[in-house]
Amino acid sequence: MTFRRLCRGFVILLSASLLCGYATDSTGLTRDNALSRIGVLVIAHGGSNQWNGMVRRAVRAADLDMPTEVALGMGMHSGEVRRLQEAVDRLERKGVARIVVVPLLVSSHSEVFRQFEYLFGLRAEAQWRQAGEPLDLEVPLLLGRALDDDPLVAEILLERAFALSRSPERETVILVAHGPNGEADNQRWLEALQRLASHLTREGTFRQVLSATLRDDAPKPIQEGAARQLREMVRTSSEQGRTLVVPVLIARGGIEEKIPKLLAGLTYVYTGQTLLPHPKLEAWIGQEALRLAHRETSHETKDDGDPSSPVVE
Repeated sequence: MTFRRLCRGFVILLSASLLCGYATDSTGLTRDNALSRIGVLVIAHGGSNQWNGMVRRAVRAADLDMPTEVALGMGMHSGEVRRLQEAVDRLERKGVARIVVVPLLVSSHSEVFRQFEYLFGLRAEAQWRQAGEPLDLEVPLLLGRALDDDPLVAEILLERAFALSRSPERETVILVAHGPNGEADNQRWLEALQRLASHLTREGTFRQVLSATLRDDAPKPIQEGAARQLREMVRTSSEQGRTLVVPVLIARGGIEEKIPKLLAGLTYVYTGQTLLPHPKLEAWIGQEALRLAHRETSHETKDDGDPSSPVVE
């Protein structure tokens, strides 16, 4: 049996376990209609055609047994907001009673995540005002969290590091993420990265595992400071042994190509392999969709169904 089939089996098993109580419970849901009443919206910030294609293939591979749409874009301008509204409209036309949103983002602590919160009516202030008004929602909506320090992400990163490794006990792994603009966000982002790093240290027996953010969209002085810190991290670790640089990025076709330019002249190992493609990230999409759907179906008759009151999970 292939690893992909094992992951698919995990999602099917989770689906069955979530639905097992719906045949006769007080909500009136059955095994046949519990998930069909929930629409899934997977959102990601978008990128090149290569980047977008990898995300769409991952969502298809998750093979969700629920009406599903994908929306790409950060909600920075009216065109991106329009495409997001169109994805919501398509789900509503399919007759869903509720929508669960799976944000395929590295971190929940970013300008992009807060903009999604605003567009879904969860935050009063827009991150980027030029985007316009929040979305028009006809059904209740539940927004999930980003990848953050999920165990499946840690397992993917461990595999990426092992693929570069020769003697883990003499190697330093450096996890490199895009990072946000603000200092408070950056601190939260680094804390999550360090929890991922702890998993790699424990399970991979590496000499040490460090983490850094590029902060590529921040003002130039912040970008330059982040680049200096990363270069110093790589320079110091390479003097002590072999250095493996592993990007914590969703897909290829983005800033993974910028990392070698920032590290020019230093000694390290790097392939630019991102989180996608990987069956465990496909499994995460399915796992999160089912977790959120279970929360929604469990409470379907316990509120008034007011679409003006979306929530974040």
